[in-house]
Amino acid sequence: MNTFVYNTQTNDTQDSQYNVLGHLMPARMFVFVIVDEPGTDGFLVRRVYTSIEDPYLQELELSPLQARREVFPDKYGLWGRDPNSTASIAEHVMGYEKITSFASASSQFPDGAARMAGKVIYVDIAKAKRSGARLVTTQEIRQSLQTYVQQHPHLKNRVNKILNYAEGLDREVLVQPDPRVPPSGIFTKGGLAVSLGIVKYARVVQVVGVAFTAYDLGVATDQSFKTKSIRPIEKEVVRQIGGWGGAIAGAKMGAATGALVGIETGPGTIITGLIGGIVFGAIGYFGGSAVADQIPDK
Repeated sequence: MNTFVYNTQTNDTQDSQYNVLGHLMPARMFVFVIVDEPGTDGFLVRRVYTSIEDPYLQELELSPLQARREVFPDKYGLWGRDPNSTASIAEHVMGYEKITSFASASSQFPDGAARMAGKVIYVDIAKAKRSGARLVTTQEIRQSLQTYVQQHPHLKNRVNKILNYAEGLDREVLVQPDPRVPPSGIFTKGGLAVSLGIVKYARVVQVVGVAFTAYDLGVATDQSFKTKSIRPIEKEVVRQIGGWGGAIAGAKMGAATGALVGIETGPGTIITGLIGGIVFGAIGYFGGSAVADQIPDK
């Protein structure tokens, strides 16, 4: 590390200040496109009510907000019907308690429990865990039911029937949110297709990190001093500002004409627009570099 000495005038005025600009830091900064890939640890499949007017949902006598959470978890997140419920795993699975802190799901991706009706949603396991949710495995459900039947031997046949459903047909897994799995971790079939499509196409686009960097400008400034020419720093500024300007313009262009880059997704404008913005933004950066390359060195 080099030591730099600064010489500057001082005065006797109390609390006076004088700002000294240091040398440019030799560091490079990059900006990347971050893709949050859904389902890195897989998904759980849950079936939910298709309408707030569903008679079975009405029987639960939930509040209007609770009812909307039941029907639209992709908007409100996944909640237990009563986060403060003390109902056990067995009581929830047996159906003796309808208002519990658990939400039933299935590990059978992508269709879930075939004997259950309703709209299919997908719970991102990784995001559920990051939000603090507890996942109760099928094996844990078995253990809870076995303990329950020991306490209630007269219910042995019913418990065995429920256990067969949980293990064989449903492959049931419970989610206990804390207090919810956020909407970003819940997908409808259409929403999941769009999200996976963005990830898929983002991977095939080469995204170049660009930034206004102190190091690159410092090098260009030094070259300008040595050559006694404004050209080096002029080229670097054009390269960087031109790149950012091109990227912004490219994003706007991509939003309208993303399909022109040859990306076909099926659903259409959402994915093609986003990815078009990335592609045209990259073209904008290279365009900035191309312009700078046309400026003579002297």
